[in-house]
Amino acid sequence: MIIKLVKFFFYKDVVVVILLSSLGLSSGVREYGVKLLCQLFEWAAQGTDSVDDVFDDDITGNEENDTQQNDDDLPSNRIKLRRRSSSTEKKIIERDASESVKNKLDNDDSNHLIPKNKTSRTIISDSLEFITAGIEAIIEDEVTSRFKAETLVSWNLLSRTKSNYVHINWKVSLLWVLGWITRYTILLHIRLSIFFVGLILLIITTTLIGFIPHGKFKRWLNRRSMLMCMRIFSRSFSSIIRFHDRQNKAKCGGICVANHTSPIDVMILSCDNCYAMIGQSQGGFLGFLQKTLSRSTHHIWFERTEAKDRLAVVRRMQEHVNDPKKLPILIFPEGTCINNTSVMQFKKGSFEIASTIYPIAMKYDARLGDAFWNSSLQGYGQYLWMVMTSWAIICDVWYLPPMTRNEDEDAIEFSRRVKKEIANKGGLVDLEWDGQLKRTKVSNKLINEHKKKYYNHLERRTSISYYKPIRLRKISQSTALSQSTLSENKTNETQYEKRELIIEDSFEESLNNKQEDKDKNIELK
Repeated sequence: MIIKLVKFFFYKDVVVVILLSSLGLSSGVREYGVKLLCQLFEWAAQGTDSVDDVFDDDITGNEENDTQQNDDDLPSNRIKLRRRSSSTEKKIIERDASESVKNKLDNDDSNHLIPKNKTSRTIISDSLEFITAGIEAIIEDEVTSRFKAETLVSWNLLSRTKSNYVHINWKVSLLWVLGWITRYTILLHIRLSIFFVGLILLIITTTLIGFIPHGKFKRWLNRRSMLMCMRIFSRSFSSIIRFHDRQNKAKCGGICVANHTSPIDVMILSCDNCYAMIGQSQGGFLGFLQKTLSRSTHHIWFERTEAKDRLAVVRRMQEHVNDPKKLPILIFPEGTCINNTSVMQFKKGSFEIASTIYPIAMKYDARLGDAFWNSSLQGYGQYLWMVMTSWAIICDVWYLPPMTRNEDEDAIEFSRRVKKEIANKGGLVDLEWDGQLKRTKVSNKLINEHKKKYYNHLERRTSISYYKPIRLRKISQSTALSQSTLSENKTNETQYEKRELIIEDSFEESLNNKQEDKDKNIELK
């Protein structure tokens, strides 16, 4: 009798959740449960903090005071976001030299020239600062920490977020045991049932829609079925999604760009709008989902390592954007998953195709479950299991006003401007590093770019520009004249890169040249 009663309530809950989610409605149970859990975490954090303070009170005391003073000047919503981004707050060291070097390289303001006798002193001082910044990066850099799950300020009763077990008291231990039983025996079974129902509906609807001829009815039916299926999927993770500024949402055509945290970013955004996807072709279950979605509408999947695929993608994207009847394209320009504490370098491809971009900022609340996918350590199945056994997924989505590329702005500058707006809206750190550093080493192109920035810094702040050799001056002039006539073919691009290498070699030669006065006289003649 008890077993039948349990089954009845189980199936009833599953059916009610599916019906409500398919209609875009909510009973309010998830929201109430989240509030209750947050109160429990705050209570448990009091005991956790008292234990942790014994070990690191002297280390973190000054940092907490500084953070509190800075938070007084911020709006209340920004304070909440900063406190959630604990990986940016808990630092091993203060990276003063790194910040100073970054400010020097990024500052474009023209300043008064330093007298001649201080040029060498400036170079020596900067060299020491570069060495210090390098040591700071070895201890703790601002890039690799973005490829790991953030550390929470307070424990959320998940063993995966507590690296070392510390016994606090029997009350917290009992609460953790009850939470484990709730997540793995009650919530997990309900979520798996909802997930498989959504998956079956997705397969059936996309297959049937694929047989319908292209037209207005097919687009309408695809939109309704996608919204229904994605909302059901979101309930399988107990997702709470808050959409802001919906008047800025892309309706048809165009390109939407967003910061990237995990594959479920697509599911989160598709609960409110339909998109044409573009991304790397995957294998396994994720590849199966890509093929399933492609049956009902146009999506673009490619191999990032194939040059032919890249050219075909650009052509197909251009055709897609020019067709007002097609869905807006959703792109994650970072090209990889970041732990939602920062926004890294955007690839310029999508910003070359469209002059108008619809930015979207996404910020997850990691207190009840971390949505970040560390693809280097986890498979997609393992990631889904981790998310389903978490408490809930909470996400805020902001639709930013459309941004148009300026006439005097290239694709790289446009992408940086869009990225900055997304970072500011989501309370994220704006970084200029390439997200592909997760898998590759720093390229020579990036190293040479920083060399050029430092040389420009020396030109602005010292008198080193007066001592350039004739060879460097002639090459610089010829390069400036030839830049305006360079075409986009590969031959001219190779010639331009060679000229840049010659300039860099000449610059290194000028720094080691001991006959500066003689060169100055020759240059004046």
